[in-house]
Amino acid sequence: MVKEFFGTGDSAIRPDKPMTDRDVVIVLTEHPTEKKCLCVNNKKFGWIDFVMGGIEQGETAVEAAKREVLEETGYDDFESIEELPEIFYDNFFAAHKDVNRHITCHMVHGKLKSLSQVERDEKEKEIADVLWVNNDELPSKLSTEAHKYVLERVLG
Repeated sequence: MVKEFFGTGDSAIRPDKPMTDRDVVIVLTEHPTEKKCLCVNNKKFGWIDFVMGGIEQGETAVEAAKREVLEETGYDDFESIEELPEIFYDNFFAAHKDVNRHITCHMVHGKLKSLSQVERDEKEKEIADVLWVNNDELPSKLSTEAHKYVLERVLG
């Protein structure tokens, strides 16, 4: 049985907005030496979550994960990265896009080899800050149940 989430409160589906389907990656990236995970803090909405983004046509989940982590955080020196064999669904109002979303979520787990980082695009800097969150603080810091589910599936 595939896990499915539904937004609540401000993220609840809005009947007056169109529904869009999208395949996405949610990327849990581990720090190379500390028990921390890479997160982004959306400046407009205050969300703290793992890197997440759409899978483009012809891209694998791992390719999308590497691209999204690089775009959103500047990190690209992976020691290991793999897609988990399980998917799940999330349904919510995406305030940042002003549409409802039904997304198929592909979980990707990576670990960085180093903290080597390239400069992020100015647009990405305006959208979110990059932060490392201690693993034991993640359950209380992550903004969405879907990302907490990824944490549970990847790190237990």
